[in-house]
Amino acid sequence: MPAETVTVVVNGAAYQGWKSVTVNQAFDKVAGDATLTISEQRGRPLPINLGDFVQILMGSTPTITGHVHEVDGSETWKSHEIVLKIRDQTQDFVDSTLGPGHEHKPPIGFADMLRKGLGKMGLSKIGVIDKVNPDPFGTAEVPVGGIDELGHAFHDKWARQRQVVMNTDGKGNIVIDRNRKQRGPGMLFSALEDNPLNNCTESKYKKTDTGRHNTTAQASQKSQNDMKHWEGQPKDDKPAQANPMSKKWGIATDTGVRPERRKHVRGGKGSNSGSPKKGAKWRSNLSKARGFQYSAKVVGFEMAPGQLWWPGFIIPVRDDHWNLADELFIVAVRFHKDWSKGATTEVICTYNDAFSESSEGESSRTAKTGSGGGDIGSFGGAPDFAGEEYQGEE
Repeated sequence: MPAETVTVVVNGAAYQGWKSVTVNQAFDKVAGDATLTISEQRGRPLPINLGDFVQILMGSTPTITGHVHEVDGSETWKSHEIVLKIRDQTQDFVDSTLGPGHEHKPPIGFADMLRKGLGKMGLSKIGVIDKVNPDPFGTAEVPVGGIDELGHAFHDKWARQRQVVMNTDGKGNIVIDRNRKQRGPGMLFSALEDNPLNNCTESKYKKTDTGRHNTTAQASQKSQNDMKHWEGQPKDDKPAQANPMSKKWGIATDTGVRPERRKHVRGGKGSNSGSPKKGAKWRSNLSKARGFQYSAKVVGFEMAPGQLWWPGFIIPVRDDHWNLADELFIVAVRFHKDWSKGATTEVICTYNDAFSESSEGESSRTAKTGSGGGDIGSFGGAPDFAGEEYQGEE
């Protein structure tokens, strides 16, 4: 099937007559979304309705598999247009509460915990794909959820303890992942001069320190809800003592922003298999990644024959308009096709170490005004941040 072909399947049958389609997928979003514009059909003023099952394929690859969540129509003497909002079936995991019975005794891996949680929520049709196999939850870590907690919100708290994200594969499954330094076969290229390698029709550049902090300090805290574990420990067990635990900190640095910007974080849930250092690095890394964005629009849906543009790949990027020459991480994609402009993909990128356990980026080939490789380290760390009160963990 041609790579730029879009197939819309509604309740198991191919749908003909749509006007435009847009699909969004992101590395840190567990549910993708789509906008489908249609018009009425003869004898069918509403050919697609709320709750209908929809799958959208680019070429032969599913990019979203889910249901219609919103129908928004308008009618004038010139047109009768209907805009449908479609979300992956994993959206039900986001919007539904846990219900009773969500206590997972260790040792248990995050993928098994997620599968059991989905089963108890009545969402067994959603599969779980684990690409990184994070450390299991161990002694004194008991994931327990209240009946009124939302499914994704609860599991995402524990995903952060293992430095992973949940996204989707376009087929309605949940994928457990982090940046695995996977190289993509595509590239983004935009030179000032007329160059046969140019493949970007437009681009955007944004950098902000909103949500970023030069120093992030996370306190250590064991989970106190495993009564069987703690009742069997002596009274002077150090991990159970508040004072020494409160002085154990993990510290991560983002020297791309000013040292006056600092953040302290409670340990929250247990981190028996991880460490406050890993937690601090993860928080700092995600904030930095979300503070920089370069996006470019290209023609078509594929970065190479047989491979769609898709989040999770590292690709080379050169854009002379932004003084940018680096390898960047694809964090999101936006596919679009209509009958006037054809097929395009907006590829949204950030630092190449995003969504990893690194708190500082690798050295970059970017100039000072580029993606940030030049300004990494330019501010230094906060002076005397880890004094007597803080015992930063190596």
